[in-house]
Amino acid sequence: MKITFKEIDKGLENEVSVDDTYIGTVNADVWSGKWTMRPYFHHHSTVQLIKKIKYDSFYKAGKALAKLYADTFSSFDEDEDGENDTQEFDMRGIFKRVRRP
Repeated sequence: MKITFKEIDKGLENEVSVDDTYIGTVNADVWSGKWTMRPYFHHHSTVQLIKKIKYDSFYKAGKALAKLYADTFSSFDEDEDGENDTQEFDMRGIFKRVRRP
């Protein structure tokens, strides 16, 4: 996963891309010096929760945004090394052992 940053707005905002796909921006608060992320994609957690999380640097905020993007759009089809494979269970014999009253 390749993360790239592009500084805009005189260093107060950075565009974040993952593998050449734009995923959002990270913005600096002038008064506190903390950074917040603004995803370009929809995430199941509320936008208010994402805005409340503050980071010390644009890099940390960008890494958190990239992780959120990866967690949101991870797919079993993209898994190359079989890490997320599921095992099949043989359920045919399970009901033979259940006793009815």
